[in-house]
Amino acid sequence: MTSEEARHNYTVFRRELLHENFQQMQNSLYIRHFETLATAKVCIVRVRPLIPENASVAFFIITDKQYGMTREYFGFQNVQKRPQEPQQIQLF
Repeated sequence: MTSEEARHNYTVFRRELLHENFQQMQNSLYIRHFETLATAKVCIVRVRPLIPENASVAFFIITDKQYGMTREYFGFQNVQKRPQEPQQIQLF
């Protein structure tokens, strides 16, 4: 985004997505589950006019079965190992 107006338009669009119960999965990627294709289409009709000018938005509609076959992988986090011996506290 190059201008304050573009940032503002994106922020307004993002708020509307969150208001429509979308969840941010990663930067610029929002997801939402719909019970039926009809409810997904109704939501798209509501959200489409809110898309900022010069923005690119794609709606991927997948079935529950397809979503169930997705796999998520996360990078490993450094885990602090426990010390071999307990640390002694000296009291005076």
